[in-house]
Amino acid sequence: MAVPINSNSVLGGLKSGNAASAEMVGRVNKSLFAQNAGVQKLSAQLTRDQTRLSGLGQLQSALANFQSLTQSLSGAGLQTGATSSSPNVLTAVTMTGAKSGTYAIDVQQLAQSQTLLTLPQKDKDAPIGNGLPSAIKVEFGTESGSGFTPNGSVRSINIDIGNNTLQGMADAFKAAGIDATIVKGSAGFALQLKGPEGAAGSMRISAGGDAAVEKLLAYNPAGLKNLTAGSTAQDAVLNIDGKRVTSSGNVITGQIGGTALALTAKGATKMVVAQETGAIAKNIGNFVDGFNKLSSTLQGLQQGGLKSDPALRQAQDQLTNMVRSNSEALEKAGVSLDKNGTLKIDAKALASAVQADPNAVSKLFTDGGKGIADKLDTQLGQLLGAGSSIVKEKLTVERSVSTLTGQKTALTSALNAQASNLVARYTEISQGSGANSALPGLPGGGARSLFDFMA
Repeated sequence: MAVPINSNSVLGGLKSGNAASAEMVGRVNKSLFAQNAGVQKLSAQLTRDQTRLSGLGQLQSALANFQSLTQSLSGAGLQTGATSSSPNVLTAVTMTGAKSGTYAIDVQQLAQSQTLLTLPQKDKDAPIGNGLPSAIKVEFGTESGSGFTPNGSVRSINIDIGNNTLQGMADAFKAAGIDATIVKGSAGFALQLKGPEGAAGSMRISAGGDAAVEKLLAYNPAGLKNLTAGSTAQDAVLNIDGKRVTSSGNVITGQIGGTALALTAKGATKMVVAQETGAIAKNIGNFVDGFNKLSSTLQGLQQGGLKSDPALRQAQDQLTNMVRSNSEALEKAGVSLDKNGTLKIDAKALASAVQADPNAVSKLFTDGGKGIADKLDTQLGQLLGAGSSIVKEKLTVERSVSTLTGQKTALTSALNAQASNLVARYTEISQGSGANSALPGLPGGGARSLFDFMA
């Protein structure tokens, strides 16, 4: 990463139209290049830690999602099913405490995220601005008309000459936990930012530093809007037996005892919750799919952002060993673990086991804390707990990111200030008004580096 020389600020003291300006900047860049190792090292460390932090967040999310599934199978959840008369409107999964009954549900509005789109650029890999360090602040909150009420959730992103392209910005936003993608249209490439679901997921974006970056990314619902708003952030709205319910997401829990609703479209439906033997095979299928999805996510993290990470390895080993230690019982129910750590179902064997003794199959997964799903729920709770290695490691990396960000900003700002000073001295000497022409880049140059000169 070359040290950024901002021509607007560095050359601000030169006469307009000075033909030597470009040459002066070239000489300064050449002189500063050898001093760039410190910035490069900090950038590499910051990128490494941001990638690791993003990976730990993905690990926590994947484990939490699977824990929700294991919890849904406890108690009578494995033998209880929920059927929607309009599955295109919603589907449902029963959990602990599910109670038989029929419910009238009217989905009036789905939850959705806000999307913001930058002005198109011809090339997603072309630099934007001069590379001057820019601090981006993304606040989340509720937008009402032209007003914005922050909810306290904030993300910080740093843009400089190492990532001042659309693709670089997308990667930086992703590392900060914000959904960012590059979209291509007839006018070129644009950066699309997507907030979390729900009305409180609107974004307010401020930027300081490089004017071009600020112009591209600044968005204030009550002021300057340099991004184009696509979909708006909104909550899901539905009626359950005449009771109005709102939710920031499209998965609704806590409204119907022991049942989770997954909304997919607007419309009315009737949902029936009942004890049914056929639900056992379906829910075991959901368990197998969930375990395999988790395994795939963990393997992907191990090959990417969390390669050789001890917290990830601990999670992989504990979960796989838990299932492997119960492999004999699982095989009796038609479920086997292959050499790659993937669960597979023999549908015929599972159907035979359920038909022969449905209660025995249910107890294999949930049995007052002794079933496989029960044990996995406990194990996942420990992996995600406040004192877990994942949480401790994440806190350590967050502190490191904060420290490195401050160090990088301070160092880069100092180099820019020194560059401004050196440009002024070069110009003074070149115009013959200086007392010493022994500067780097000039005939008979004296000081070896910028820091020699500045000393």
